[in-house]
Amino acid sequence: MKDLIEYMARAIVDYPDEVVVTEEEERDFIVYRLRVAESDMGKVIGKQGRIANAMRALLKVAAIRKGTRAVLEIGEGVSRPGLRARPEPEPEPEAELEPEAELEPEAELEPEAELEPEAEPKPDAELEPEA
Repeated sequence: MKDLIEYMARAIVDYPDEVVVTEEEERDFIVYRLRVAESDMGKVIGKQGRIANAMRALLKVAAIRKGTRAVLEIGEGVSRPGLRARPEPEPEPEAELEPEAELEPEAELEPEAELEPEAEPKPDAELEPEA
């Protein structure tokens, strides 16, 4: 599987001599770490991670065929979220909750005084014709 990753990476980078794949066994899976030249990182990752995800998918298929699990990490300390075993975080001590302050009921609003409808404007007296 290490050869598969090297083959895929060397095929797409500008500096194939700088492709390095290391293999490390952890708990119940194998971690493959892929390092390439800084200028080739974008090519290995691809737009929106499509190349990297395709490489991971092919690695996963190869691992399943061999009856194991494998993870591909690209770059220094970069990994897909959720795949690495993380230590359980220590539970935070529960803070004493303060009782919520009682809200005072809003004072009832008095209805606005009824407004008298405005008188409609009276039509002006007939306009005198100008002389």
